[in-house]
Amino acid sequence: MSIAMLESCELQQPSFENQSCVEAAPSRTSQPETAPSDSPLTSVTTAQMFARRRPPAWLLPGMLRQHQAAVLLGPSRCLKSSIAIDLAGALATGGTFLGQFAAERAFRVGFVAGEATRDVAVDLTVRWASANGTELESLERLTWSFDLASLDGPANLRRLSDWIERHKLEVVLIDAADLLAPTRRGAAAQLRDLVRCIQNAGATPIFCCPLRKEPKPRPLGTADLAGDPCDAIARQWILVNRREAFVPGSGAHRLWLTYGGSGAVGDQLGVDIDEGAAGDAWQVTPRDLASIRAEEADQIAADQAEHLRWKLRAVLKRVDPLLATKLKIRELSGMNGGKFAATWDRMVADGEIVPIRPRYAAAAQFGEPCYRLADGAEKKEASRVHSPLADDNDELQDRPEKNEPRSPLPSDEPGFVTLTCAELLALDEAEQKKAPPSPVPTPRQRPRQLPKKKKRRR
Repeated sequence: MSIAMLESCELQQPSFENQSCVEAAPSRTSQPETAPSDSPLTSVTTAQMFARRRPPAWLLPGMLRQHQAAVLLGPSRCLKSSIAIDLAGALATGGTFLGQFAAERAFRVGFVAGEATRDVAVDLTVRWASANGTELESLERLTWSFDLASLDGPANLRRLSDWIERHKLEVVLIDAADLLAPTRRGAAAQLRDLVRCIQNAGATPIFCCPLRKEPKPRPLGTADLAGDPCDAIARQWILVNRREAFVPGSGAHRLWLTYGGSGAVGDQLGVDIDEGAAGDAWQVTPRDLASIRAEEADQIAADQAEHLRWKLRAVLKRVDPLLATKLKIRELSGMNGGKFAATWDRMVADGEIVPIRPRYAAAAQFGEPCYRLADGAEKKEASRVHSPLADDNDELQDRPEKNEPRSPLPSDEPGFVTLTCAELLALDEAEQKKAPPSPVPTPRQRPRQLPKKKKRRR
């Protein structure tokens, strides 16, 4: 057999590798696997979805809905517990929350807090009932519990569920400031378990939680809620913060209140709460945004005006009284014409700036009058310009004038003053003698002008 015939036989033999690949390759004619007949997803048409729609059930129409977890959130010392008790009282009596939001009806409400909150809750409830004209005995739908030391663990959740079912509560409000875990993740897990427990018992959970940061006085928004553990369960919220810093001893609180949620129309308003100087009152006044903005603008304008007055007082304290002309004071104050004129006129009208007598003003530049701070303004600023000339000027102002001419008119007789013609002419001559000479020369006093000579023409 020749070599060419052997090579042709080797080429005709099949390769085992190619044969195995062919056997392993799937057949193009094979049928795909059939899907299971029962699908885990259920389909609902649009008509069926709208047919199953139920009207919303409200706690506070337009603000809080039933069966949705709500959060009352704000920084510390911002009256969160007081507002929570106001909310609990309004829901239990079917009254009005913060004097504006009326409850849908009277609900059975439970309030849960720590043992340290007992005395504060009693005092706030008494003040709220007194302000709303409600008898404490009539709050039979409001139930309290201060025995829950922690919100963690299945045992505490079981106790809470039994308490809700025993009293047939519809709303459970928990002041969770001292009951949550210190970590963010732990607090979020506790809140999820609490929401599940309360909703399974048939009630609506509302949590009063502290904000874990101290923002400046401003309205809070959803961005502030996003960084808090309450964001894990909040389906509706009430955010509270201060509009102004609290003044100790005044009892007045100026707050921002922002509310919203998945089933409510969000809005923002102001709330003024007056607890009285002794802390024995509870007066709530809702404020709209327009009045708050106008009040803020007035306050800013008043602060700016007071700052300008302070600048003028500072200038008048350090300038020499005999050189304190109006122009000099304006130059030292650094104000523009409009601000200086308005501030100057106001201070002169209020008596804070008084002129110095003309006899001393003659020593000033160009004979312009000089000014100084009044005694009341100097006491207010707790400092006074001490100058020998200024002290002499004060003594001369207090000293009566000796040669001051008296009026010939009788001032002690009642009624109209009666004068004869001779007295009237004598009075006119006396006034003319006292009048200073006119700076404009009369025609007789003017020098005689010679006629101009005509030039001769050449």
